[in-house]
Amino acid sequence: MTLTMAHQSTGRIEEILWPKGDRRDIWMILDCALERRVYSSLLSSYLDYSCLYAGDLAPELEVAAPHLVQLEYEDKYSRRILELGWGNSWGIFLKCDASLRQLRRHLRHFLMAQTPRGRLVFRYYDPRVLRVYLPTCLTDELRLLFGPIECFWTEGKVPEDVLEFRLHRRGTLERRTLSLDTARPSEPWPPGSGADSPFIGRMPQHYPAWTIRQAQLNVFSQVEVEKFEEWMVEHLNKFFPRECQSTGEAQVRETIRHGINRAAAHGITARRDVCKYIDLAMVFGPDFDTDRRSGWAAGILRRSGRPEVKIRTLLAAAQRRLGNR
Repeated sequence: MTLTMAHQSTGRIEEILWPKGDRRDIWMILDCALERRVYSSLLSSYLDYSCLYAGDLAPELEVAAPHLVQLEYEDKYSRRILELGWGNSWGIFLKCDASLRQLRRHLRHFLMAQTPRGRLVFRYYDPRVLRVYLPTCLTDELRLLFGPIECFWTEGKVPEDVLEFRLHRRGTLERRTLSLDTARPSEPWPPGSGADSPFIGRMPQHYPAWTIRQAQLNVFSQVEVEKFEEWMVEHLNKFFPRECQSTGEAQVRETIRHGINRAAAHGITARRDVCKYIDLAMVFGPDFDTDRRSGWAAGILRRSGRPEVKIRTLLAAAQRRLGNR
């Protein structure tokens, strides 16, 4: 989203966050590791904020750590954060009546998670993560995560959408999409949602070790594949414009998906290496690894060795053949 678009949307975002005007219950968790401007926007403000990491941090760690900040209604510093951050995945928004100290203590419990792959940092404050993660949670997980929080907001896949998440009294997640485009109506709460009298839980007395289940990891993996596909569409249109224009977007996406699967069959899974594999598929055909006319490629891919070595060897061989044409 451009700065101009963000500025035009700020008023609508403020209407969503503060529908009743001035209230001190709107917060944001800023992902300061995203870019330098995130942390500098805090330092240059008079807003109340606190790092979610504990202890005496080295300066280089503190500037990259997640920070909880209390946003203020019609405040120029809050508006500056909204204008710069919305659409750029700077963080997530939430509504809660707790104090800064209480809310920070609650949110800190989810920074690390136990997974089938081991203990990992859980970047739930990334809107791209939270909007995918919340729908995968079970009732007990939702009750613990929400705690005293009335609702969460994140930007949608497109910056014109605001996603709102609430917890129903029966423990189910409720979600709706609000539009920043005044010409497009927002999604209403379904009947019986209890939105008129939202459920607000209590601060948990006990926090078990936070766990991310394998089924949830699988969802994250699929989301990463989808993000990679979107990135590859842009990449191929930039470097292979004629081919993309002649085949159309649907075929380009099919080439990408096929390339991801074929690369994986050869043990090639790193983003950079898969990108190079698909580039080769655009030049030599989607099945160049099995095509008899490209026997040189099949021979290289059958070799044992590290995937990155295979890709480098493939690229070098491809350049020699293209040079001889």
